Amino acid sequence: MSAGLDFDIEQVSRPGFKLAHFKDAALPVYQLTVKVLTLEKKPINPIEEGCLRAIDSGLGRTKEIREFLGLEDVVLNTVLASLNSQELINYMGASNGEATTSLTLKGKAAVDLAHMSVPEERVIKLMFDPFLKRVVFHQSGLLWKPKEVRSEGKMEVPLCGAKRPEVEDVPLEDIDAALERLRRPNEDSKELLAIRRIERREMLFVPCTMLYFRSETGSETQVAFYLDNRISVEHENAFRDLGGMEEVGAKHVLADQLSEVVNQAALAPSEKSQLLHRQKLTEGLSNEAKPEDAVPTPAVNPTLKNIRCHEHPRLLEDALINSKERLMIISPWIRHQVVTDRFVRNLEILLRNGVKVYIGYGLVDEDGKDKAGGKLAITPKAERDLMDLEKRFKNFTFAFIGNTHRKVLVSDDRYAITTSFNWLSFKGDPREKPRDEAGIYIAKHDYIDSTFRDCLDLIQRGYAH
Repeated sequence: MSAGLDFDIEQVSRPGFKLAHFKDAALPVYQLTVKVLTLEKKPINPIEEGCLRAIDSGLGRTKEIREFLGLEDVVLNTVLASLNSQELINYMGASNGEATTSLTLKGKAAVDLAHMSVPEERVIKLMFDPFLKRVVFHQSGLLWKPKEVRSEGKMEVPLCGAKRPEVEDVPLEDIDAALERLRRPNEDSKELLAIRRIERREMLFVPCTMLYFRSETGSETQVAFYLDNRISVEHENAFRDLGGMEEVGAKHVLADQLSEVVNQAALAPSEKSQLLHRQKLTEGLSNEAKPEDAVPTPAVNPTLKNIRCHEHPRLLEDALINSKERLMIISPWIRHQVVTDRFVRNLEILLRNGVKVYIGYGLVDEDGKDKAGGKLAITPKAERDLMDLEKRFKNFTFAFIGNTHRKVLVSDDRYAITTSFNWLSFKGDPREKPRDEAGIYIAKHDYIDSTFRDCLDLIQRGYAH
């Protein structure tokens, strides 16, 4: 057992690869509250059973049944009406007030078994794994809530496009298995007829360790998940197929990083989080072309530094993934080419984790046209997606300002960036035509807080002077 690790390195070794890095992580699962329709076996009460047995014995007329059982008309009529509505008997009226009855096939079966099958709605709770796309079973006491994941400094494994489950995504055979597990001793099995609807979805997390492997002879990397005292091959394959390796920085893993990572395991969660964050930013920015006369970057983040055009997207993604308490984005224009489905999913994760998010936008004329070129301030798809989040989350403020040219990004107390870069309308792809955009990155607490409060005032009151 290696110091600081919860497993033996030999236990997770794989031919041709070496363990280069690991992170304390948490895999998302959905706790679903589901309303289902089942076929229940319900005991027949004594009066109903007596009526059915009398009819089965050949007493078809209501007068014969009444005299045989000694029931009053009002009682017998009520019982026969109930049996008829349950399709246990055929009931045929007559002009003289008497009626004839006969058993249906369902009624004959009920007599033989002394019970009848009736549809019944019930509510059950299930765990659904978005990567495996099936119902899973976890002990509820071992699952973590989003706030617990944050407080323990664990990394939330991104969904990578795995959508939240709808009724059609939950296999019926999985529901059958869940019903069987929920069945009490001596209780009859229940037949599942249909899933009515999913009434609630709550995201929880399964603690795990995310392992980064790098090929000993090349640059190939692999990402695995260690949980329940083993590597989950199913999660590894599903995560790879969803393109998750790029989202967790697998391509930046260094071949000789293991000794440093083992030492990190002894750090306190807050220290570890800061160290990993610094590494992530450094790795992300190190790919940029550097002029020969560039000043060497310090070992830790400086309090103040200039950032170039194509450094902005990485910082925006960092803010979307790693913000823990607050996120502020001011951008005059918003386009769905930047506010993609992935962007919206990451934003929803932040909101579910309790992060307070503020987005302010808009630089338009009185007729709603963009002052800079006759375009709308926001594209319809981006507006629909963001307004949907605002309706569902009280901790999301989405505000049309109408007269702002600011471009600001603030993440927690980590950094504030004031720039010419349009955060939510320009992708800043280095493969596209170069464009000169520059910003100032500030990591000093007082300035960060001052910038955040000034932007909050702009969102709440607008620009008055």
